[in-house]
Amino acid sequence: MAEAKKKKDLYLVHTAIGLAITALFWVLPPIEPITPVGMKCVGAFLGMVYLWSMVDTLWPSIFGLFMLGISGIDPAGLNSVWLNAVGNFTVLLVMFALVLFGAVHEVGDTMYIARWFLTKKVFKGRPFVFIAIFYVCCGVLSALLSPITSLIILWPIAISLTKTLGLTREDKIWSWFFVGMFLVSTLMQPFFPFMGAQLVPLSAFQGMTAQMGTPMEVPMLQYMAVNLIMTVLIMTIYILAIKLLRVDVSKLKAIDPAMIEAQMQLPPMSKVQKIYLIMIPCYIAALLLPNFLKGLWAPFGFLAQLGPLGVTVLFILIFLIVRIDGKPLLDFKEMAYRQMNWGIFFMIAAAVYGANTLSNEATGVVPFLIQVLNPILGGQSEMGFVAIMFLVALLITNFANNAAMAVVLLPVVLAFSNQLGISPIPVALGVTLMVFVAMLTPAASPHAGMMHGRKDLYSTGEILKIGFPMCLITWALYSFVGYPLMKLLLGV
Repeated sequence: MAEAKKKKDLYLVHTAIGLAITALFWVLPPIEPITPVGMKCVGAFLGMVYLWSMVDTLWPSIFGLFMLGISGIDPAGLNSVWLNAVGNFTVLLVMFALVLFGAVHEVGDTMYIARWFLTKKVFKGRPFVFIAIFYVCCGVLSALLSPITSLIILWPIAISLTKTLGLTREDKIWSWFFVGMFLVSTLMQPFFPFMGAQLVPLSAFQGMTAQMGTPMEVPMLQYMAVNLIMTVLIMTIYILAIKLLRVDVSKLKAIDPAMIEAQMQLPPMSKVQKIYLIMIPCYIAALLLPNFLKGLWAPFGFLAQLGPLGVTVLFILIFLIVRIDGKPLLDFKEMAYRQMNWGIFFMIAAAVYGANTLSNEATGVVPFLIQVLNPILGGQSEMGFVAIMFLVALLITNFANNAAMAVVLLPVVLAFSNQLGISPIPVALGVTLMVFVAMLTPAASPHAGMMHGRKDLYSTGEILKIGFPMCLITWALYSFVGYPLMKLLLGV
């Protein structure tokens, strides 16, 4: 009862603070060069960011859109704001993608994917190969679905294996193994730029650049390549650290794929499960290949014209029309009921629209940011600017909502990239990836809250002892390896 009362009190306190932030900016006189309308937009946006981080994602998003609707940023009023926010192609893409990939989990394919990875004979008696394959499985499930799904599926398997092998909390490899599971899951979360919370900053970036008169598209393949290369590099360093620090892995030498096979006894795959499994690579190919091959074959040109939203709707349509054993492959109503995350849906709508208002000339926010931050960032070299932006992204994401923090930083990225005469795309993509390195506090992300809550697996001290150095290593690698790599791949 005492715990419930404490949570209720905290909810009320944080709600009051969030509402007060919005109200304050609505009554304060404008801080030049921010305009009166800009003050209201900043208040609505900052109020949302605070409430997203401390309270919830659903009602603060609706609240923020309402306040933006009555702020005067759109002369057509509240209805126009809602139409532009909720009718944004990114918001619709999220809705359809959540249903389509939610169905992959609902039909049970995730367990077959996990079993396929974890029953490879190559790791028998080879502990470091086993750790690497287990982490690959974590990363794949996290990218396809979410870190939460990845951990929920793989935690019980890992716990059962450790008990079978005689591992206990006193064994040093225990904490290293479980923290590594979380690290790879959070690094791979933003892998696909066409689904998930990463759509918030990526779409906001495109909207902001359009507002500034130089619309820029996010290059999906290069983005995914950088994320994959950097994750592999970071996890290789992590596994090498286990080896170099001489963490005892002798008990893992008894690992045998047969142990996992015995734990994960599954019936033969059904037709529906096989179709959904085939759908995943087909869907990804349909999104990526047309950008490079649209001139070679007419269907590729058609898919390129459809874009991510059109391709996703096309797959949904096919799965609604095709029937197996008299039933449609996709029960949209059921999947939407079970898998649709309305918090993410409205958060993306509010964040993207709110970010666009901040970069609107009518608000005066961008000139204000340049004026305030110029003493800190104005005299920096390109690499100094990048390192500072990535470090700020890493620090603030461990205390607040990941995607929202990226959106807050994007106007700064755009303003100072223009001042330095560099392309803002690699900096924006780096900031987007850095805000998902969130593991040091329970407030860092929903899955970080899950990790910190599993006192049977991790202590806070163990998380910080391993996680803090890895976060710093990740920052250094993204700043001095990832950023140049992005520039190389983008040709800027």
